[in-house]
Amino acid sequence: MKIRPDFITNSSCASFSILKKDLTPVQIEQIKNHIQESENYIVHRGPQTQIYNSSYDAWHIEENEKTIWGDTGMDNFDMMWFLLKIGVNEDDINLEGCYGD
Repeated sequence: MKIRPDFITNSSCASFSILKKDLTPVQIEQIKNHIQESENYIVHRGPQTQIYNSSYDAWHIEENEKTIWGDTGMDNFDMMWFLLKIGVNEDDINLEGCYGD
């Protein structure tokens, strides 16, 4: 059984962007390494549980001088859950679905 620690959307893809001025240097590194970092926040719920945090579930992360953003073709890894867990202010996160979602 696979579970997500937060809600499931009907979107098959998603993206986000955050102004880097709203993040700490540690949060920026955590976002870039979100699969490995997520292990620090996941509570496993028994041997049958599989959390969506394998490298296959990783988001494509990019950044420039002012912004960090990511996108995924399959939003198995719950990026919103992760961003909130690492202390990003929800009001600073711009989330978008794809294909009219």
